[in-house]
Amino acid sequence: MDRKKEDLSLKRKGLGILLLILLVFAITLSYLSTKTRGSLYMGSAVTVDELEGRWTGEYKLFLPGTIEAININTANQESLECLPGVGKKLAKEIIKYREKNGLFHGTEEIINVPGIGIKKLNAMKEYIIAE
Repeated sequence: MDRKKEDLSLKRKGLGILLLILLVFAITLSYLSTKTRGSLYMGSAVTVDELEGRWTGEYKLFLPGTIEAININTANQESLECLPGVGKKLAKEIIKYREKNGLFHGTEEIINVPGIGIKKLNAMKEYIIAE
């Protein structure tokens, strides 16, 4: 009989702790609700154009259609890094090649840069020009 009373006592303690946790959660939720404009604020809706602008501006990620064609003869390192498959090291190689060998005569000539092969050329060719 004592064993059943102990089990019942432990269950009541567990239930009390659970109710206390739920109460703290409800109070916190209510506080946050009143602090953030009367309802929980989950963020604002943004358009794809706003996201593209944010990504290309803040994070300098390359997104097709968000940048103009890059002139590989005049582009700085930061601009070259916007091209697909081009990071800091490869952008430096492009500039180094250009300084050593002169201007590119066509976009396909970029394949002569160490680290750029057919696959990378195909990924970037619609986004580059050589003027």
